Amino acid sequence: MSSLDKLAIRGIRSFDDKQISVIEFFSPVTVIVGHNGSGKTTIIECLKYATTGDQPANTRGGAFIHDPKMANEKEVKAQVKLRFFAANGKRMIAIRNLSVTMKKTAGMTMKTLESVLASADSEGGKRTAISTKCAEMDVEIPHLLGVSKSVLENVIFCHQEDSYWPLAEPLALKKKFDDIFEATRYTKALDSIKALRKERVAELKAEKERLESLSREKSHADRLKSRVSDLNATIASKEVAYEETKKQYELLVAANAKFYDSSSKFRETYMRVKQLEETKQRYNDDLSDLRASVQEINASEDELNQQMADFDKNLGRQRQERRTQESNLQDLEEGLAASRKAHVALIDEHGQLAAEAKAQEARITEREALVRQVGAQHNIRGFESSPLSKEQISDFVSRLDTLQRQQATETENIQQEIREKNQVYNAKYRDLTTELAKLQQQRADAKDRISKLQSNIITTEARIEASQMLEGELETLVTDIEEKKVRIEKAKTELTNANYEGQTTQFNNRSRALEDKRDILNTEIRTLSLEADTRARLNLKRDEVKSKTNELKNILQISNPKFKKYIGSEPRAPD
Repeated sequence: MSSLDKLAIRGIRSFDDKQISVIEFFSPVTVIVGHNGSGKTTIIECLKYATTGDQPANTRGGAFIHDPKMANEKEVKAQVKLRFFAANGKRMIAIRNLSVTMKKTAGMTMKTLESVLASADSEGGKRTAISTKCAEMDVEIPHLLGVSKSVLENVIFCHQEDSYWPLAEPLALKKKFDDIFEATRYTKALDSIKALRKERVAELKAEKERLESLSREKSHADRLKSRVSDLNATIASKEVAYEETKKQYELLVAANAKFYDSSSKFRETYMRVKQLEETKQRYNDDLSDLRASVQEINASEDELNQQMADFDKNLGRQRQERRTQESNLQDLEEGLAASRKAHVALIDEHGQLAAEAKAQEARITEREALVRQVGAQHNIRGFESSPLSKEQISDFVSRLDTLQRQQATETENIQQEIREKNQVYNAKYRDLTTELAKLQQQRADAKDRISKLQSNIITTEARIEASQMLEGELETLVTDIEEKKVRIEKAKTELTNANYEGQTTQFNNRSRALEDKRDILNTEIRTLSLEADTRARLNLKRDEVKSKTNELKNILQISNPKFKKYIGSEPRAPD
């Protein structure tokens, strides 16, 4: 709970600006007692000023501050310092400074100096400033105390001249109670809550309708997406099947080309082997012919001598022929070795070709099985028998190409249909997006119109409340007008019955004299108000002198016998 601790006053009304007066507040109650003009009301006014920032009424121009004439100075600085405990138990200090300066001409100028709101419970004993602006302090201090400014002004620190507000007129009393209990804020809050609830209900209804529409569109879109996904899956499966068939076709084409190359090489090798065998047979025939042609020579001695004489020549010729034959034989042997090597190579190649032929037969069998499988898969009839001829294979390949082209055409048609549907869906989506943007814009415009209408409703309600509050004033004014009309009629009747011109002149003279007297009295009142502090201090000094005189009389009466005994005469106060 919040509570006041100490109040320090300097330079406010009757409090001197040279020294600080400190008032400490005790719990549960503090009673302030003093003579008239001693500053009791000033303490309440200082508390109100420190907490709310409002000075007392009719104190403009520096009347709230100590008079510079009394202080015999041109400028007087005042300070109000309040230490209190906030509602959260934290110790706070509020300091407000003022100054008043005498003008060269008659009058004074008052200034509000820097103010401070600080926390006195910070670590290390240092104060932590919360705010130095008067407007912020006026809001923050009531918040720290836990009460509103109206409660501080009208209940806790109410001036004695304003303490009769509960007996005021009903209209003013209602306004006071509304400020104290903050009823206007509560009413406005209820109205705002009702308007907000109405707006939220309308928005909820619109959002529900929009949600239903969007759910319908979403279900339709989901169906379309599922259909598109099914079509895409079908297309993908067709493309996979097409790719597999294409790969199988390419494998078959490559196998056929390889088989054709192998058969061509085998045919060339076979022809070359046959040619080499014929060459060998020819060489063997030539050799047998040569052996058959060699015979013994049956000649005479002279012929033999001649032959012997020509032996060297013949020998040389034979040797030359031999060398020629040996050279030919070597060539033949080399050719034979080459033929044998070629024969061995041909035998190896023949074995390889035989193995390749067996592999080719296996591939042909596999091809026929693949042809039958692809034919059964794609419903191609007429290829169930085995073996298949080259024309049948060509026919199957051409029919497979035709089927592939048909599937490609069908795939292209499906893709074209999907593209057209996507274009239609995109167009619908764009139309829906445009319509949604329009609806959102209409919703924003409707919100703006609703907010404007709500502001108009609030203004109208305020006017209605003001008019309702003015009804009582209007009735009072009507009653006053009727009474004044009656009085005017009476006055007119009296004026018609008597001549009041002389009395009017006399009354005017008396009124001027009274006005002059009033001016003189106002001047005296101002002088007396300015000298109120002096009179208060003078009364205090008179009371002090009176008490001192009484004390002196008592002392003289008590000390008179002793004084006579030692001095021989009665004592006198001046001595």
